[in-house]
Amino acid sequence: MGFVALKEKDRNVLKTMIDEEIAKIPGIVRNLRLPEFSGIFQIKDESEYVYGYTHGSIIGKFETYYFVAHSGKKPSGGEVDEIAKTILQKTSDIRGAIIGALGQ
Repeated sequence: MGFVALKEKDRNVLKTMIDEEIAKIPGIVRNLRLPEFSGIFQIKDESEYVYGYTHGSIIGKFETYYFVAHSGKKPSGGEVDEIAKTILQKTSDIRGAIIGALGQ
């Protein structure tokens, strides 16, 4: 597999966070479609918005909240690369959840 920057515990937390954010997608879509939100946000592409929101939530929670709190530092370049690769490996799951939620 090559060089591994994240500790196994951190990698497992990241994977759990990704799954938790995927589970929130149907609620995000429901909220976007509420009249009080849809008029304000004026989102042209719900799918891309939800993907960006989910991706940002994962990175924000893991890199700033979890990683800094537990490691006492910001992630190194290698750690950031591994975080990005881990999220990219779950892209099809994220997109699948979005497609499913948008179809409801």
